[in-house]
Amino acid sequence: INAALDGSLGSYNYHDYHIQSIFGVAQPRYSPSVPTKILSPRSTWNDDKKYYKIAFKLSNIFRDNFKKLKDMLARKFVKEGLNDAHINPY
Repeated sequence: INAALDGSLGSYNYHDYHIQSIFGVAQPRYSPSVPTKILSPRSTWNDDKKYYKIAFKLSNIFRDNFKKLKDMLARKFVKEGLNDAHINPY
């Protein structure tokens, strides 16, 4: 978190970042004072099959929840307008 906030990670580029295959997020290959092994969630698991099973399950949960939130937000934007809508579903 500190490296992201203080700029130590630098700008995104293909050499220093990897696009995570399931979630599609850029993950750094190096971060100051963070062991490289834990920068890749998959490398922290001893069983690739279990990792991918759980990762896909989690991505589907996110996708399903986003669909619900997306519909709620779309109605809120239509009702209140983009500039006035507060994005707080709770």
